Amino acid sequence: MRLLVTGATGYIGQRLVRRALASGHEVIAASRRQPSMAVNWLAFELATANQFILPEGLDAVVHLAADTSPAGADGARELAAATRVADEALRIGARMVFVSSQTARADAPTVYGRTKFAIEQAVLHSDGIVVRPGQVYGGAETGLFGTLVKLVQKLPVLPAFIPSPHVQPIHVDDLADALLRAAASDDLTIRTLCIGSAEPVTFTAFLRAIASGRVRKIRMWVPVPSFAVRLAHSMFGARFGLDRLASLLALPRMETQASLAALAHELRPLAAGMSRSGDDSRARLLREAATMFRYVMRRHAARRDVIRYVRCIERLRNAKPLLLPAFVHWFPSSLALFDRRGVAGDETVWRIDAAVALGEASVAGSARFLQLQGNNGLLRALLRMTRAVLLEAAWRIVRKIAM
Repeated sequence: MRLLVTGATGYIGQRLVRRALASGHEVIAASRRQPSMAVNWLAFELATANQFILPEGLDAVVHLAADTSPAGADGARELAAATRVADEALRIGARMVFVSSQTARADAPTVYGRTKFAIEQAVLHSDGIVVRPGQVYGGAETGLFGTLVKLVQKLPVLPAFIPSPHVQPIHVDDLADALLRAAASDDLTIRTLCIGSAEPVTFTAFLRAIASGRVRKIRMWVPVPSFAVRLAHSMFGARFGLDRLASLLALPRMETQASLAALAHELRPLAAGMSRSGDDSRARLLREAATMFRYVMRRHAARRDVIRYVRCIERLRNAKPLLLPAFVHWFPSSLALFDRRGVAGDETVWRIDAAVALGEASVAGSARFLQLQGNNGLLRALLRMTRAVLLEAAWRIVRKIAM
């Protein structure tokens, strides 16, 4: 696909360009300044966009450029630029994808939300596609996400709005993938795609996720009445960042399941995406390995055995960690509740067996499983066998009760 991206040097634009190039697409970056990436570049200014001409032969255009300057406070320049890009895309037969906002609606309390809605109408009129993302996070600490990270990093006390507004997070890479799918799809029946987590989380929970998963700090939370923010916004307007706060408090819930299904797209969990790598699967696999070995060997495993387990899962299975309850990691013996030997193809059983096989192959494991140490007379062996049978019977009874 031959793709042009406006706003290619922005927070979302940079990730989109990287993922498009990694997927083998030809990309033209349209922006005020030349990107640092090795990519074709086309100068693009919102102020002079009425003269902008799209190159021929494009398959799709993703419009991300937005006007954040004081001169664009009324949204007129941004609307004119987006309309021009949409008309140009229609002229050359390229698919237009406009990245809007969850705040977009005709009666939005802010100029930002009303401007985005007006642009949506122009794009849809030109047979384009509108994408409304939820709360974008992850990746480089720039844009609104970067602002929130810096606030959580610096302030020991943070506001907890009451009642708390809700957000629908989406990792920046998941959004980039969704945009690529929308740009490449020929059979989309949904023209306004809502992309974000299906279940909203409170804004306070989102900030807590930044504190715990990103900056790794404990923060205190002070209740702040939401009406105080609305009152301040009515008195001072867009100053002091009140415009953004007012938009946050007025966010409507998006129904995202249909849009995600149309794109055949699955979003990563917030906790996983908030890590600096954007994927905590390896860390969770390491924890799973430690738990498995404590269950089968009744002791902490050596680091090399944990690494072997992780590599085994990554190469032979789907590389995804099991969704085990938190208490299992605290009490590994409770893993017996999930050790369902009678269920064919059970993934947990397969991994327990893998841990047993890897444990037996280790020096410590062979000593344990083969009972090479200590006195192993007949009476002691019979007592151990009886104990094992009784424990297994007890666990089977507990499993039946629990299920």
